[in-house]
Amino acid sequence: SYQIMIIYGLSMGIAQAFALPARDSLLNKVADGNIQRTVITSMLIQFSCQLWGMSMGGLADTWGIIPLVIFQGTALMIGGYFAFKLPKNLYTTRLPNIKETFNEIKEGFSEVRNSKEIFPVTLAMTIVGICYMGNNLVTLPYITIERYGMGSAGFATVTSSFWAGTIFSNLILIYNQNIKNWGFVMVLALFVGTILIFLAFDMPFWLFCFLIFVWGSGAGVVISMSRTIIQTFAKESHRGRILSVYSLALFSSGPLGALISGFLIQNFGIANNVIFASIVAFISVSLLCLKTDVTKIKAPE
Repeated sequence: SYQIMIIYGLSMGIAQAFALPARDSLLNKVADGNIQRTVITSMLIQFSCQLWGMSMGGLADTWGIIPLVIFQGTALMIGGYFAFKLPKNLYTTRLPNIKETFNEIKEGFSEVRNSKEIFPVTLAMTIVGICYMGNNLVTLPYITIERYGMGSAGFATVTSSFWAGTIFSNLILIYNQNIKNWGFVMVLALFVGTILIFLAFDMPFWLFCFLIFVWGSGAGVVISMSRTIIQTFAKESHRGRILSVYSLALFSSGPLGALISGFLIQNFGIANNVIFASIVAFISVSLLCLKTDVTKIKAPE
């Protein structure tokens, strides 16, 4: 039922809220001095698994839901097993009380706000969540169903195109280790996302998937470059909290963007929705460039 789907989504969201910052904070321990390559490699593995999962989701019409849920549950249990095998911290501390917890959260936000590298990247993730992630969650399935009359197999093709794009761009990044202008590259990729505006036009399904592939390519660069910047410039003592703020900026603004997209589609149509999102994204990223030093963020010498 719809209610069960909501509960499932909330449960997975809560789990990810704990897992993602913890996972990312471990990367510096295994980076061996090359955080850019480590982050991009981890993103490449994640995107590849997501592509595989989306492809499996296309079999829902043929296999039904139950086998796919069992498959997902098995994959999660395997991941949990290996998570327990990760090395433990050498130093343990007592759990903070409620007051100390809120103070630590406040410190995390303060560290983000006071960093000229991390703060603009966090703002960029808010833009991504509202303008891009929301449309990924709402607009793509809507177009697939309403414009092309396709079901789960068609939507799997569309989402696979997106994740294939992220893999493609990360393969390029991993073979170009000399990239130093991290902020400038990330901003260029943010502007690539404004090709969303072309979804306002009717087009063949293959061209639609190609545009989504290009969109995904830009997203792959944004995610990898932003995480690389955060990992590099976050203080060791506050890295976990800073990564949590980064994740909060992205994953809290994403649902807001989805609600906005749904409202605009229902009341003004799909074309007006993607035009509005693209214009807002273009203006927001432009202001980000003018008001911050995001384009000047570079790899440490």
